[in-house]
Amino acid sequence: MRYLYLLAAALAVVSAQIASPACPTPRIRRAWSQYCQADKDLYIKAVSLGMKRGYHHRFVEIHIEPASNSEAHDSFFFYWHRAYLLAYENMLRSLGPQFACITLPYWDYASLGANFISGGCTDMLSCGPLLKDFGGSLPPTAKGPYTLTVNGQVFQADNCVVSPLTRNFCQNSTAFNTKKCFNCMPRNDWSKAPVPPDVNALSVYSNVLGDVPPNLDGVTSGVQWGTHNMVHAVLDSTMGTFASPSDPVFYAHHATTDALHAIYYNCIVAGSPPKNPYDDDRTWTTTRNFAGKTIVPSDLITMKVGEAGTVPASIWTATSNPIYPFFQGIPQTYLPYADSTKLGAYSYKYNFTGTMLEDMNKQCSAFKPAGAVLLTTDGGPPTAAATKESMWLRDATILASNYYTEDADITHQVQMMLCVYYNECLGGVFDYSDEFKTNFHVSKKPPCKRIVDDLAGGNTVIGVPGWERAMLKTYPCNGASALFL
Repeated sequence: MRYLYLLAAALAVVSAQIASPACPTPRIRRAWSQYCQADKDLYIKAVSLGMKRGYHHRFVEIHIEPASNSEAHDSFFFYWHRAYLLAYENMLRSLGPQFACITLPYWDYASLGANFISGGCTDMLSCGPLLKDFGGSLPPTAKGPYTLTVNGQVFQADNCVVSPLTRNFCQNSTAFNTKKCFNCMPRNDWSKAPVPPDVNALSVYSNVLGDVPPNLDGVTSGVQWGTHNMVHAVLDSTMGTFASPSDPVFYAHHATTDALHAIYYNCIVAGSPPKNPYDDDRTWTTTRNFAGKTIVPSDLITMKVGEAGTVPASIWTATSNPIYPFFQGIPQTYLPYADSTKLGAYSYKYNFTGTMLEDMNKQCSAFKPAGAVLLTTDGGPPTAAATKESMWLRDATILASNYYTEDADITHQVQMMLCVYYNECLGGVFDYSDEFKTNFHVSKKPPCKRIVDDLAGGNTVIGVPGWERAMLKTYPCNGASALFL
């Protein structure tokens, strides 16, 4: 096994030496909320140009290909997507000198959750700027619903959005070559998409560090089956299928899940790096590929490119494919992707300044969501929504600590309170739709749905008397059941 690990490490070193980016400064990804208007305009221009040149839709081909998405949505969820995002970022940087230092933005979910639970907004579209900046979902001449196909993936869409970001979108290589592209982005009406509890600051923390085992399987399960899946599910349409990389929102969403793994690595692994990452459950796990073979460190990451209905080729050897160059130089095996800061010329970090993730990354298991939600991107006073959420998290934590002593137990109790409040007072907590379960091969319920069902079935309890009254001091509740009140 040590030989396999050393071989994989050697391959990573060689690949990192093949090419170096044109940008002279380190790659540092930032929250979209930190972008000035000029930065936003530059990013939107780059993605639109990547579509126009025929690169963007070929990344969609990889994500849809069965053997590829099988590995992408299993135990190596983080590592597979880390390689994928890095290649997409390389593509954007290749488009011209003005784009040479572009990095993918990540989506600061916590502000969505704080705004929604406070009553300051009602849906995914209105609770934060990113979806609006990415073109929104409500064209004035919408004529949907439509049944559409992107590279063989069939789905429903309320609208097809034309915006500076989406007007060059093409659904497959044949359409691109024959100039029959959609030239718009299929989307559902996001003004009807509820903000799920999974994007709340407390839920994000629970999925990464607070309520999952401190190993790769634990954080993968917490993030993939919780925050990650639920955002895909509520946005739905293209985002509810494996054609989701069609929508540029995908890359901001997955940059966030990647950032959550970077926090996990910093908090759980970096302080005592494994001598052999292959033998450490913090960085490696046992899983099989699409063909049923156990993946070992020397195995290439499965990424196959090609339009649906054709014979796909490994992106690592598909020299004639237009996006082949963007994968050259990055590691071709999984283990090097355990640490985004150790990828040679392609290393990158995250700037968490002004986001809820900043304190999580610094404080790790000592993280207190009550303080983190008060952070602002401009250094100014926190919003009323953030202040209100901070007050509730503080009060709930103090109350729970009267009955529980372990930090993990206290966090879990407060998490259950949040889930019940969503279920009773904010429209309900729901399972994924049958269609989404089929599309994403989902077998687990969302975390809050599991909690609510366990409470209803008597399999667990919120052992904090009076928590309902404490919550209602901060957040009102219309239509709650008598049991809640």
